[in-house]
Amino acid sequence: MSTYHWGQKRFDVHKGLPRLFLHEKNEKVVRWIIRSITFLGILLSVFTFDWYMSLSIAIVLVIFDAFLERTLFYYTSLYVSDMILDYDPDQWVATVVVSVGEPDDPKSRKIIGILLRTQEYAKRFFEVLHNWTGTPDKTQGDLRLTFIVDEDMYYVFIYCDPMRESFKRFNKKIEKLNILNKFGKAHFPLIMFQTLCKGFETTKGYALGMFLDNNPPGKEFILAPYITSESGKPVPADDIDPIYMTDYKFKIPSDLDRNDYEYHHWYKIVERKGIGSNA
Repeated sequence: MSTYHWGQKRFDVHKGLPRLFLHEKNEKVVRWIIRSITFLGILLSVFTFDWYMSLSIAIVLVIFDAFLERTLFYYTSLYVSDMILDYDPDQWVATVVVSVGEPDDPKSRKIIGILLRTQEYAKRFFEVLHNWTGTPDKTQGDLRLTFIVDEDMYYVFIYCDPMRESFKRFNKKIEKLNILNKFGKAHFPLIMFQTLCKGFETTKGYALGMFLDNNPPGKEFILAPYITSESGKPVPADDIDPIYMTDYKFKIPSDLDRNDYEYHHWYKIVERKGIGSNA
C-alpha cells in the first residue's frame, strides 16, 4: 500500500534544529533578507545601547540569520499520467458482477464488469486503464480499484497508483539531469492523474456484496468491459482486452484514514460537495 503526501511541508526539525522549506523562486528574497540582517547588525553597532539590550539584539539577529541560512530550497517537476480526456460519468451505466460457477465455490471465477454505453467509448476507456497498469501482460500492475460502501450507495474508484514505477523513473531522470545546476536543492515531484469515481444505489440490488463475500483481496478476478446491447442488457465487449486483477480495497467511509488516497477524494469532493453518483 502506498502512503500519500499532500502538499509540501514548510517546516521540519533536522538534527534537533528547525529548518524552513521554500521553493527556489524565493531564494533571492531569502538571500537579501540575510544580507539585510548582516547590514542591520553593523548599523546597530554604531549606536550605543545598554549592554543587555545590545546582547539581546545580537542574539535575536544571530538566531534569525542562522535559521534562514539553514533554509532548504526545492525545485519541482510535473508528471502527467494518461487520462480519459473525454471522460463522461453518464457513459458509465453500472457495475456488473458475474460469477462463472456457483458464487460460494472457491474455484469459481469472478468478473467485475464496467458497463459502458457504447463500444467506442469502452475501447477508449479500457485503453487508458491498460496504460495505467504499466504492464505488458494485461495484469493489474499499478491500477487501483476501490469500493466504498455508504448507506444506500456504493462508490467505485479506479485510478493509477500515484507512486507508480514510471513516476519514480521520471523523478530519477529529472534529478540526474539537474544534479549540477540544482546542487544543494531538494526535488519535490508533482504528479497529475485522473480519478474515476462513480456511485451506484444499492436499493435495486447489491450484487457487489456477493463478490466481496466470496472473492477476498488477493484472489484473482477479472475487470472487464461490458456494453449496453440494443435490448438494454449488458453484454461483454469481447474484442476489448480485460485486465486480470489480484487486489482491491473495500472500506466504509469511517474506516478511511489519511494514508488512503480515497480519504481525500471522499471528504473533499464526495461528502463536501454532495455530488451523489457522479463523483
